Amino acid sequence: MAELISRRQLRRVATIGAVAAVALLYLCMVGLIEAFKDRNVVTGVITLGAVMLLAVPLIAGYRAALLPRDASASRLAAWQRVLFGLVVGLIAGAVLGVFVVIASAVDVRGVLVRISPPLLEFLSFGLPSALAFLAITGLGGLTGALGALLLVSPVRIRNAVTSAVIAVVFMSMIEPLLRPRLEQLDYTAISDFVYKSHGLTEAAAILFLVVGAVAAILWQPANDLVRRTVDAAPVESRRRIRRWAIGVLVVAVLILPQVSGTFLAQVAVLVGLYMLLALGLNIVVGYAGLLDLGYVAFFAVGAYLTALLTSPNSSLGIGLPFFVALPIVMLGAGMTGLLIGAPVLRLRGDYLAIVTLGFGEIARVLFESDALQPWLGGVQGILGIPSPFPPRIDLDLGTMHIFATGPQVLYYPIFAFCALAAVFAYRLSNSRIGRAWNAMREDESVAEATGVSTVNYKLLAFALGATTGCLSGALFAVQLGSVFPGSFDVFVSITVLAVIILGGMGSIPGVILGAIVLIGLPELLREFVEYRVLVYGGVLVAMMLLRPEGLIPNRNRQRELHEADSEEEQETLDGDLMPQRGTS
Repeated sequence: MAELISRRQLRRVATIGAVAAVALLYLCMVGLIEAFKDRNVVTGVITLGAVMLLAVPLIAGYRAALLPRDASASRLAAWQRVLFGLVVGLIAGAVLGVFVVIASAVDVRGVLVRISPPLLEFLSFGLPSALAFLAITGLGGLTGALGALLLVSPVRIRNAVTSAVIAVVFMSMIEPLLRPRLEQLDYTAISDFVYKSHGLTEAAAILFLVVGAVAAILWQPANDLVRRTVDAAPVESRRRIRRWAIGVLVVAVLILPQVSGTFLAQVAVLVGLYMLLALGLNIVVGYAGLLDLGYVAFFAVGAYLTALLTSPNSSLGIGLPFFVALPIVMLGAGMTGLLIGAPVLRLRGDYLAIVTLGFGEIARVLFESDALQPWLGGVQGILGIPSPFPPRIDLDLGTMHIFATGPQVLYYPIFAFCALAAVFAYRLSNSRIGRAWNAMREDESVAEATGVSTVNYKLLAFALGATTGCLSGALFAVQLGSVFPGSFDVFVSITVLAVIILGGMGSIPGVILGAIVLIGLPELLREFVEYRVLVYGGVLVAMMLLRPEGLIPNRNRQRELHEADSEEEQETLDGDLMPQRGTS
């Protein structure tokens, strides 16, 4: 066994265990465990705080059981990989156990204000210090071993277990949203069966476990069958299937506000605004490879130009109709993109990111400055922006009746603009311009040597990205009926960039999914609002480590990343084998 497990693998296991221990301590210190230790997942069985604590050693054990990049990795047996998970869990549990013992004996609240007596009682299971240490350590080791066992299990079992757990946790977390809606629709019996004391009932938890597991087991065979059927179909049939799929998606988008209610429609509007922003930034970052951290400037320009041109209370006071002012707003945003892009044409990578970040902050400072207050309103902003849309929509389409009011009215134009922007971006990606951007992103020097005018294409990327992003700002101004400079801080740029990274740079479906996951879910789960920035940071770190290409990656970028990983792995293996070759 000593021969099979190298020192490098032992160091790797120790490192993963230390990282898991730090993650557990961090969750306790920032207050996440305390905030959710009483929030039920399955009422009377497990809480969300306990799920968070168990998830860390589980994921760490899963990670430790992955085959390391080592020459002897192929000789590791399944029980040895489970042993790695056990050791990782024991390390994480032991560190947390020591911390709980020390915090119970010494008052640490003067420095760590979140470490309260109720939290320590929760972590120690109400046991004396020595027994609490043993219980925490043993539970960590058991959970880490389960994570490793999950990895070495057959793929179908692993997918079934993972999907079942995710289904239960997700259904419990949307209880504040789903339960009132069920009761509003007079489905009280269903609500009482599913939920109890802000958590799932035991019967509902078992039902969702079974549904999640069965769905995961059936998904891959069904997906393979559909793929084979579509691939074997004639070209005309495939086009017809694609048209039907698009039609079903359009119908689903149209009826969503009708069945979701006002709150969900408001969340969908916010998702649409960020989706539109992300589609514009995707042109700059995903297609052209220009890291722009000041993209919020174009968002602000679109909002302020709309306010100046349409509001009778603005300094211009001309009160143009929205759709008359919109082309002027897009032209102004495009010119702003050219002005920002021109000084940074020779910058790349980190330098480009820093300079564009500076431009974004300059724009915010200018909008709230006293010098421009007579024109832009300063910190008081611009009020009285009229809405071009009616206060309610009532359409009878024969088989479908559409009724909308409040935020539901704005839902339809926002997603119409998103659809136009997505089609525009898709056409760009497959055009000569898109191929030039792709070459410039992969290697700018080679692209320039082959005749690509990098200056012109960079300016075009900034201009088109700004033109798309300003649409979101214009709709944002219409939605609020006012604009204030405080709405355009750098966190907007970071959030939009996080949406692209999560979904997949250069991937339009990835951008759409990223906006839904990163913007929609936190809005639905209002309990996590205080920890939104923490969640964003954690998601970015996890994506960079586990899936850098994104949830729905662009094929070219995915191939580039995996080719780089393969080269790095081969170099590592060659370095490991070199001493052995010299010895032999």
